[in-house]
Amino acid sequence: MIHKYELMVENRDRTNISMITKAMELLESLSKYPKGLTLQEIVGILDYPKSSIYKIATNLLDLGYVGREPDSLRYFLSHKLLLLGLTAVSSYDIIEKSEEYMKRLRDKVGESVMIGTLVDTEVVLIKQVQGNLDFVFTLQQGMRFNLHSTAPGKVLLAFMPEKDQREKLSEIHFEAHNEYTITEKGLLKKELDRIVTDGYALDLNETVKGVHCIAAPIFDERGNAIACIWTSGPAGRLSEDKVRSVGLQTRNAGLEISQNIGYKHKLK
Repeated sequence: MIHKYELMVENRDRTNISMITKAMELLESLSKYPKGLTLQEIVGILDYPKSSIYKIATNLLDLGYVGREPDSLRYFLSHKLLLLGLTAVSSYDIIEKSEEYMKRLRDKVGESVMIGTLVDTEVVLIKQVQGNLDFVFTLQQGMRFNLHSTAPGKVLLAFMPEKDQREKLSEIHFEAHNEYTITEKGLLKKELDRIVTDGYALDLNETVKGVHCIAAPIFDERGNAIACIWTSGPAGRLSEDKVRSVGLQTRNAGLEISQNIGYKHKLK
């Protein structure tokens, strides 16, 4: 015979598991909508009682795992959650172990230097060191970048295991931002092969006209590309005749960070 107290504990545990499941489903839903969702939209997607979703969303907001726009009241994933995701990707604190090398690269090239990691089918910016020139690009932490036209996206795509790369290529929507954007899978694959050979990726006007970007991978101790480092600036200042030099500097900065977290590779 089951004791009444045991039934109470069992019911309570089921309730706790149910709330945790709902919370995770809420976070997964928000991850698919970078611009955020209203409470009613979340309820429509998850098909749970509004009171239950409101309670969960409020708790996650209080804990800092989601944010909410004051005007539209849309909920969105916070930077805190993105940093937790990075910890899941690697047991190392990449931000802490990369900052000094980011500053060194910044001092060499003058432009802002960023680090990001792959989340689903986009690269998410997790750390930025602002450039020291009169005018530099300042990006928002948590900003997302596509895989087919941006340097950070292309470099992480290039250094993926072959099977994962094929899957990602099949998922890409080749949106043309301008006439410089690669919009064919075959051409992108050739570009990815070049990136592996050179050790860095380029975005020369492909995403935004007048803006050039150079990115390189960051490897863990097993040789997996778990993040990337990049720099970007106006095309007139980060001109094509400087691309190879800055590319090699960016590649070496990525390898130095990689070595700092256990990767074994000698700089060329």
